[in-house]
Amino acid sequence: MISNFIDEPIQRVDSIDSSELRKKYLRLYDINKELFNSVSYAATIQQALLPQLRHFERAFEEYFVIYQPQNIIGGDFYWLTRKDDWSIFALADCTGHGVSGAMLSVLGISYLNYIVLGKEWDTLGHVLHKIDKKWIDAFHMFLDQRVNNDWMEISLAAFNSKTRELRFSGARGKLIIVNKNGTQILKGHNYPIGGWQIEKNRTYEEQTMILPERTMVYMTSDGFQHQFGGTENKKMSAKTFFNYLSGIFNLPADIQKTFLVTAFSDWKNNNIQTDDVCVLGVRL
Repeated sequence: MISNFIDEPIQRVDSIDSSELRKKYLRLYDINKELFNSVSYAATIQQALLPQLRHFERAFEEYFVIYQPQNIIGGDFYWLTRKDDWSIFALADCTGHGVSGAMLSVLGISYLNYIVLGKEWDTLGHVLHKIDKKWIDAFHMFLDQRVNNDWMEISLAAFNSKTRELRFSGARGKLIIVNKNGTQILKGHNYPIGGWQIEKNRTYEEQTMILPERTMVYMTSDGFQHQFGGTENKKMSAKTFFNYLSGIFNLPADIQKTFLVTAFSDWKNNNIQTDDVCVLGVRL
């Protein structure tokens, strides 16, 4: 339907009578409505793939999630599972927005489920290495064309509530840790999952630490920091965002969420949203 409409020859506006113009308007309206309904239903499906309220309540004392795709659906996603004594959670940002980003997010979720729950692995770095190999294999047919550069940035963490051990590995992802001792940022490796590989062999290391009680751990995509706004209509810096977190970490998680949503809205003001936004905060 859409392609047939686009392929029609272009006519001069002054050569189209009002009845014909009305017909074309109605056809455009129907096409737009069909696309909107389709994308809206896709958003429902994407939401169903994300962790639900009950999953977070079983894993964490407190938590919040901010999930605001730029175009109804998007490439950001968060993920959570339990395995033995470990709560394993992730936040990822796939290339693209809208439908293309959402399709990649489904791929990322499926690989996490397949490898974390269905395969043997020693470290979170090992998990990311396996995902990277599967991702590149999925797009292997396009490598010789040099036209595909789809990738995923991801933060992956695991927490053992009995030993209070935290493990982290990232592919261009970060983990922000805030507690009574201050703010600490764990950085992952500076290459993503997938994309064009400059490195002959990618490895993802795992970082570990023991956390004190009442620690807040945050994961975020770059949509919050990349939003244009403020008094000078510039991007919000990572430093500004981290300062927000260090100032609110002692508040209840739901209050933290309200503060961040309001801060983002105030910063954005009348500007359009420039990227998908996703922030995950958990109390450990």
